[in-house]
Amino acid sequence: MSKTSTIGFSYKVESVTLQTIDDTLRTTSGFITRDIIDAINEKLKGKNFKVDESSIRPKYVADQLFIEGFAVEIKEPKTVGFLSGR
Repeated sequence: MSKTSTIGFSYKVESVTLQTIDDTLRTTSGFITRDIIDAINEKLKGKNFKVDESSIRPKYVADQLFIEGFAVEIKEPKTVGFLSGR
């Protein structure tokens, strides 16, 4: 198992809020989760991190959607090269 740095994040999804339908139900407008994850990844790219998609979870604060989870450090793949002489 490799050692990988992890950071936590909380991302405010500006365009998604809960709207009241009736006394027992509130819903959001439709949204595309992949677009939100891509936006988070774009912001984290400068820190060399990417979202661990298995860790994400929604959270509502005062009717506002937040996506929370963990991001892992992007590791460059190690390459193995062979030199052959002729």
